[in-house]
Amino acid sequence: MMATPGRQVVPFAEEWRGLWQAYVASRPEATIAHQIEWRDIISSTLGHQSHYLLCLTGTEITGVLPLFLAKTWWRKKSLISIPWIDYGGILAADSDSAEALLNAARRITEAEGCSYIEFRSVNPLNLALAPRTDKVTFLLDLDRNPEVVWNKLDSKLRNQIRKSQKSGLVTEFTGIEGLNDFYRVFCRNMRDLGTPVWGRDFFAAILDTMKESARLLLVKKDGRTIAGGLVLSFRDRWYVPSASSLRESLQYCPNHALYWAVIEKACRDGRAYFDFGRSSEDSPTYRFKIQWVPQAIPLAWQYYLAAGGEPPRISPQNPKYRLFIGVWRHLPLSLANYLGPKVIKNFP
Repeated sequence: MMATPGRQVVPFAEEWRGLWQAYVASRPEATIAHQIEWRDIISSTLGHQSHYLLCLTGTEITGVLPLFLAKTWWRKKSLISIPWIDYGGILAADSDSAEALLNAARRITEAEGCSYIEFRSVNPLNLALAPRTDKVTFLLDLDRNPEVVWNKLDSKLRNQIRKSQKSGLVTEFTGIEGLNDFYRVFCRNMRDLGTPVWGRDFFAAILDTMKESARLLLVKKDGRTIAGGLVLSFRDRWYVPSASSLRESLQYCPNHALYWAVIEKACRDGRAYFDFGRSSEDSPTYRFKIQWVPQAIPLAWQYYLAAGGEPPRISPQNPKYRLFIGVWRHLPLSLANYLGPKVIKNFP
């Protein structure tokens, strides 16, 4: 498929894997979402069809775009770059390559009958795309000495971390062998929040495929897991895209124990940042994260809207979803765990 003069956009094929990885490694603005491993993980466990694109200038890669075709039960289609992860979008060496990739993605939108493309960009692309400005992230500066980070936290937050320690909470990093303990807490908490749960096989695929950069952190009290998080590393930062704790254990501050253990380990590992991940402004997760990082960083999610209109608002804060959330919270846990992985695919 040809696009901007001098630029050729081609679909990903297996022989491009090594060159894709090398290109991502060469770009300082690349994010965790641009790793080629997500193509296999998301396609195999969530069922979204991948449309990964490479832009070539001659024989040189000058841009990549990871895309997934997401379908809902009510027959709406969209292209997402990329589902589940907070980041994604076009990664290009120049504006011509970015435009070529966008034009190729538009053609896929038309061919598949999609309503929109969602680019989960960190920085805005100058491509006349519709912006969404309610998403933010939080980056905590780290130091090889965790005490330096500790001393920058406010006294209230330090007291909550101390409370978790005085409550006898123990943290443990583990691999896939800890998945059952993590998932037991995670799926119960998601049900209580009114949110369909991701399948166990999804987390298993991440831990199995990304053995060098994916771990679980379990928080235990008296030998029983009461909280847990999936910890991913990419370049100079660590990232916890999924974490949960049991509501009846919140008095012990397990979330504070979890995040401080990850931050402390990331410091000792020599990382520069801890990435708290995205939140919607003034949401409960926003209020938790801003305790650690006083300054939120806006994310530049952008949209190509095939039929015009406004960017979609798939969010717990959207009034349209409040009835659904209320009903889901009251489902028996076994039913919620069975239905969750089937339903969540409609909300990438």
